[in-house]
Amino acid sequence: MSSSSPDGPEPVPHLDIADIKADEAEVEAEHERALGVQRAARKEKGQGLITFLWALPGFVWLGFYLLAPLVFIVLMSFWTPDTAKGFVKDWTFHNYGTLLHPFSLNNAYWKDMLRSAQISAIAVAACLIFGFPVAYFLAMKVKKLQYQIALFILALAPFWTSFITRSVAWAYPLMGSHGALNQFLVKIGVSSYDHPLLDTQFTQLSVQLAMIQLYILFMVTPIFFLLAQVDRHALEAARDLGGNWWSTFREVVLPQTMPGIVIGSIFIFVLTMGEYGTVEVISQGAVTTVGVYVHSQIVGTQYPQGAASAVLLVFVLILGVFAITRFANLRDEI
Repeated sequence: MSSSSPDGPEPVPHLDIADIKADEAEVEAEHERALGVQRAARKEKGQGLITFLWALPGFVWLGFYLLAPLVFIVLMSFWTPDTAKGFVKDWTFHNYGTLLHPFSLNNAYWKDMLRSAQISAIAVAACLIFGFPVAYFLAMKVKKLQYQIALFILALAPFWTSFITRSVAWAYPLMGSHGALNQFLVKIGVSSYDHPLLDTQFTQLSVQLAMIQLYILFMVTPIFFLLAQVDRHALEAARDLGGNWWSTFREVVLPQTMPGIVIGSIFIFVLTMGEYGTVEVISQGAVTTVGVYVHSQIVGTQYPQGAASAVLLVFVLILGVFAITRFANLRDEI
């Protein structure tokens, strides 16, 4: 006969139904969160794949038409020139050595580089001086959007023709001792046909004036679009605080348009530094720039030397763009 424990049977623990349901709800919620994370990961992965497929044609285009030619030019700059074939794939540093040693102003390449830098710097400054008022008038003084668009299209009209056509128009009807510019100066009595006040026939001055006219829209356009976005309430607040026109312009307008000035400066600097077609048409060979130098090397089938000249030009352009962006603190302004 078995004996029972003096303390009696052990008590059965009490199960709270509410706690059980709470635990089940927590487990279910955790499961739902895990499923949500998985769905979000799959969705993000799918969106990333779609974005990649959308961007793939653009990357292929840039790779084939931009990166591949640059890589080929860099490679060719290290190949050996050959009078019969143009070049042979024997590696050499002679092409760069010819350009860099001796590094002096007597070197024709660096003379042309300095002349191009001078023309480019003057073009950037002149386009800013003449282009900013035009953009300011269109964006700030013309109130109706329809009039702004109409006037902007009117300013854009000369750019519907090619650069060469406009260069020819500058070279012959406008420039020279009997061109429209000198004829105007003769009529007002400050010049003559025999001794023109401005020697604009096949000179660096004619090239400079043509560059300003040809590229000024690259300065007007970005400044115009940024001026159109200037907060008018900030202008009114500056006036209410006693600011005059100059202080308002310096503290409110200029900081907001600085990115447009930088972008326009970069466009004009890069395009004018490598320009050769306009220079040849306007100057008829009297003025040489680094673009003309590189073109003459290629036309003369001196491909490795021309490639090395082009690579150094790209390096100078990169330094110039870096200097422009650092000078204006573009990242801080944006």
